[in-house]
Order: sequence, then structure tokens, then C-alpha cells
Amino acid sequence: MAVFDALYARNYDPLYAAKDYAGECEMVLAAISRHGRRPVQTLLDVGCGTGGHAIELARRGLKVTGVDLSASMLELAAGKTSALPEGSGPAWLCGDARSFDAGARFDAAIMMFAVVGYLTANDDVAAGLANIRRHLEPGAVFVCDFWYGPSVLATRPTDRIRVLDSEGAQVIRASHTTLDVARHTADVSIRLWAIGPGARVAQTQELHRQRYFFPQEFAYLLAQAGFEMCSISAFPSLDAGLDEDTWNALVVARAVP
Repeated sequence: MAVFDALYARNYDPLYAAKDYAGECEMVLAAISRHGRRPVQTLLDVGCGTGGHAIELARRGLKVTGVDLSASMLELAAGKTSALPEGSGPAWLCGDARSFDAGARFDAAIMMFAVVGYLTANDDVAAGLANIRRHLEPGAVFVCDFWYGPSVLATRPTDRIRVLDSEGAQVIRASHTTLDVARHTADVSIRLWAIGPGARVAQTQELHRQRYFFPQEFAYLLAQAGFEMCSISAFPSLDAGLDEDTWNALVVARAVP
């Protein structure tokens, strides 16, 4: 079953319209300033989706390359860059986090909105992190966030329904989550209906398998890939401590020689 197919991709931005991309990019730049050991001109955004972070960081003068496995998401991202000065928009690359080749090395990298959780097996996580490290200069900063295991187990995901109006249609998104505590994964089953004029209905169903992580295991996975963990905190703060109410953990790491 594909994820982020055309119908879900078209409704992705309306569903997450409240997400503070500008604020998160400020946090990313603060993390790079605090922990980086090199000037930053280029940035790699892995799992860039419809380009929320990549476009905002390009606006701030960085040369950004966005990578995503979903061609539908990248098509939407590319269509949102018309307001940027010619030649300043991100470059877009369709590829798998574990194996893409951007043909360059970067001064920083991000993997936001818990995208690293889509790498569910240990080998997948190891391959994804190693591939990102391969694309980074020594001393480059890597920023990511993930579902924080202690909170996932303490509070447990709940079924959710969202209803919104989007481009003349009513969109209904329903999700149901099942945990596999042995594998540290959550299967999020998503159904989406878009009800347009004349009660015309388009629908899709997707299964998003997400891994949740624990601090020491993630620090180990980073180290195996050639990173050192600089900080871990409650997303989106660089300083707030983690607790059982922290659904997302924010990690800042640095590429070691």
C-alpha cells in the first residue's frame, strides 16, 4: 500500500495548515548556530514532503536540496516555489532515504516531522542515517525529531477524526493506530474522503508504519552512522527536558570525521 499518494498529497497542506514551519526553521538555524563547526550555505532536507521546511530555509538564503520518496508530494513542493527569486528555490530529488544520491556534500541536514520513524527496522535506520552522513561534511549538523518511546507507551495513540474544507470539498481524515511494543512500531491506518460538488466522493486508504525510539538506542544508532549526539529535548524546544508527556523528541547531532 502506497503512502502519500496523489489524493492524500493534495490534502496534506490543508490538513497540517497549523504547523509552524517558520518557527521550526528558526529552531533548526538556532541548533546549527549552537552546535555547528562550519559555516552553513547548503542544507539537505530528507523526507521534505511538500517542501514546508525546505522552501522556508531557501527564503532565508540557504541552498537547499529536498529529497522525498513520494513523487506526488514533490510535485506539490515544486509548484510552491514561484514566489521565490529565480534560481533560489530548492532542488527536488525523488529517492529513498536509505539509498538516494544527491551528488554533493552539504553543510547541514534535517529530517523533520518524525520522518526518521518511517525507517522501521534496525537495518533501515542504519542505512538511512549512514546515507545522510555520507552526504555531509565533517562537523555538519543534523537535526531530526521522532516519536518518543516513553510517551508513546505511557499515553498511547488514540483514534482521531478531522474534518475540514479544502478547495471546495469537505475532507474527512480518520486514523486508527495499533502498537507493536516488541518492534517499537505503530501502524497508523488512515482513511481519507474528499467530498466535492454533487456529493462526488474520492477516497483513499493508507497504512503508515512509524517507529518510535528511546534516547540511548537513538544515540547508539547515530554513533554507528558517524554522528555524535549533541542534544535531545522536547520538540520544538532545544532546551526543554523530556518526560512522559513529550510526544516528539528533538535531536541535534554532529557529523564526526
